[in-house]
Amino acid sequence: MKKSNKKLLSFCVLGLMTAWSLQAKAAGYKMEFQSASTLADSGDAAVVEDAGTNWYNSAGLVYLPQQLALSGIEIYQHTKFSGTVTAPSPLIAGGSSVTSTTNSYPNAFLPGFHYVYPFKERWAVGLSVVPAWGLMEDYGNAFLRYNLMRIYTKTIDIAPSLALRVNDQWSVGLGPDFHYFSVESKNAVRTQVLGSTGDSLSRYSADHWNEGWHAGILFRLSDATRIGLNYRSRIVMHLQGYSSFGLSGSSLFGYPNNAYETNQFKVNIPLPPTTSLSVYHDMTPDFALMGTVAYDQWGIVNAYNAHNYQSITSTVPPVPVLIAASSPQNMRNTLDWGIGLHYKLNTQWMLRANMKYEPTPTNNRDRDVNFPDGDKLGFQIGARYQINKQLMLDLLYGHVFVRQESIGLTNPVTAVATSGHVNTSINLAGAQLVWNI
Repeated sequence: MKKSNKKLLSFCVLGLMTAWSLQAKAAGYKMEFQSASTLADSGDAAVVEDAGTNWYNSAGLVYLPQQLALSGIEIYQHTKFSGTVTAPSPLIAGGSSVTSTTNSYPNAFLPGFHYVYPFKERWAVGLSVVPAWGLMEDYGNAFLRYNLMRIYTKTIDIAPSLALRVNDQWSVGLGPDFHYFSVESKNAVRTQVLGSTGDSLSRYSADHWNEGWHAGILFRLSDATRIGLNYRSRIVMHLQGYSSFGLSGSSLFGYPNNAYETNQFKVNIPLPPTTSLSVYHDMTPDFALMGTVAYDQWGIVNAYNAHNYQSITSTVPPVPVLIAASSPQNMRNTLDWGIGLHYKLNTQWMLRANMKYEPTPTNNRDRDVNFPDGDKLGFQIGARYQINKQLMLDLLYGHVFVRQESIGLTNPVTAVATSGHVNTSINLAGAQLVWNI
């Protein structure tokens, strides 16, 4: 094997290991975190700048050289819940109520790996290893713990692609998506009503691999104008894992601490299909405008239905039981949009900026603190620095304004009632190294 090929193989393996080993957690925000360059310009399916094109529209791969792109984005999120939590209690009929403010700081680092290899003039293959969907909240030990202490996901999407340039104007690309999804959650339970000496702990953890697919079309109206259309299919994650209930001991009834657990826990998480239409146009040799409209079919998410959830009976002393639990969602389809621009400052620097709006798919009746999503308006700025003929560095900063949303839900399993509102703010920073091999 040639020395240069050995180096390339080592780079690819390193990228795959990095993307897998880091916990890919997003914070309930769908903006395209797979590439620091694309997130800064909002031309998703029509901007063909680097190997990250493989994720946003693989049809653009045929216009790129052999290239590797390594992206990393850090998300800083603050979620604040203000309101009342009512949990079952032995002292007050209907439960103990506490009105307070609780904060969650689910910061996360999201890596991305992209590679493209052109061959036979009209063909190219690509590979992306990225996080795709996710959420994370951590409210700690505040009174809100009876609704939720912590929830987080890990997601990895491995997306190989094959692209063909049909003629000078049209190109197409498609490929499978191999998707991994895991979720972990825990909350406290007020079993003092049954005679226990302290809070009990309920938790679950489950994961699954499944497959989907993606396809894209790119039309070059001229050297200055491109129109791209990309589709990613629905994937249903049939998660399986364990559920446990750690029952706190009781001095009153004399039963000890007990940990009940099952490895038969199951829950289905549907990931919605999404369609993106983008336009890119060079207004002058130095200035370009672009925009994207995306249709996300969140309407397929009606409820999260769990089976074999470990719980206990309300008898004294309690005994373990497996139950079915349903969490209504009734989400709605959304139409996102974004506009952006490029400005070439000189031969080494190009500046980027964009604005993106994402309406929430949630509703006031079913929204909960595990996914306190609201309408979002994001502003991103970025820059690309041409280090030399082979290396480019992309930089990104963004801030997202999230509309205050209401929470008013009673947990069907724990009977904990939560009423109030959430305020969220998001900051993000990222960088990407692009290597023309």
